[in-house]
Amino acid sequence: MPRRPLAERRTWSLTTSVLLILCIALILPGATPAGAVPVLPGNALLGRLVVDSRVPLVPFAPVTGPATGGSALTPQTRAALDGRVADLGEGVDFGIAVQDLRTGTTYSHNGQGRFPSASVAKLTVLTMLHLSAEEEGRDLTAAERAQVEQMIRFSDNEVTDGLYARLGFTDGFQHHAESLGFTGTEPHPGGSWGSTMTTPSDQIRLLRALYTDEGPLTDEDRAHIRGLMESVTPEQAWGVSAAATEGDIVGLKNGWTPRESNGGLWTMNSVGYVAGADREYLIAVMSDHNTDYTTGIALLEDLVSEVVEAIENPGAHDDSMAIGTTIHR
Repeated sequence: MPRRPLAERRTWSLTTSVLLILCIALILPGATPAGAVPVLPGNALLGRLVVDSRVPLVPFAPVTGPATGGSALTPQTRAALDGRVADLGEGVDFGIAVQDLRTGTTYSHNGQGRFPSASVAKLTVLTMLHLSAEEEGRDLTAAERAQVEQMIRFSDNEVTDGLYARLGFTDGFQHHAESLGFTGTEPHPGGSWGSTMTTPSDQIRLLRALYTDEGPLTDEDRAHIRGLMESVTPEQAWGVSAAATEGDIVGLKNGWTPRESNGGLWTMNSVGYVAGADREYLIAVMSDHNTDYTTGIALLEDLVSEVVEAIENPGAHDDSMAIGTTIHR
């Protein structure tokens, strides 16, 4: 089934956009309490997706993270895709990494680039809380489960503050980082979870720990985390979901914030997975220096759509490249 056209972008009234920016600017980086962000017109996709945490685990040879190579993209196809991706993100600092678990194809553009995580860090916090509980020989308590649901489904900042303190701030984060295979992720020394610096490649490593059986988590822990990712509130279901068609399972966590230190420009991130009858992707796309919230979302979705389209239809643009034609999206 066709995806939403690549160039289709959301359009809001000026009044709506200004009100949204004022609301988000008053809260901590990268998240909102439940219901604080208006539903985004043009993205009702989540309501059509299958919400089922019992995703079959796909046997797949262990990898260390996205790298150049893979079965579907020839060097010519990859070079053409690199050019189109660079054009899409012109003027913005961004990185994207994608793994196709069905074919083994991987693609990354600035996959080792480091970005402020904003609320994407909440997915790591939840994973590490499970690892901590496992070390203590217990499951998450009912109260903890209620709190992490608020943190992931509604991106609640205040709840995350308490859970990050329970994890042990930076020390607790660093304690579990090695077991997740992180190589470019660094927690903020002052204990600000939203200021954690991470890379698209490390986010793919995290997603592999959640989506395959090669990581340190139990089956039950993975199912719990995926269930929350697959049921985020619809207005926060942008980004990775651009790769999905009707009936696909989508699990994701997004992060967004304007940063004063960056002149008010926006950090916009989306990490997650898409699984369906003919696709199974892990996707991490991160960006900084976006002019505003809505164009940041549009960029992430355009990047995701462009890369997935190239993987599913390899070589489609090769002839254009061969005759010297540059395709702009």
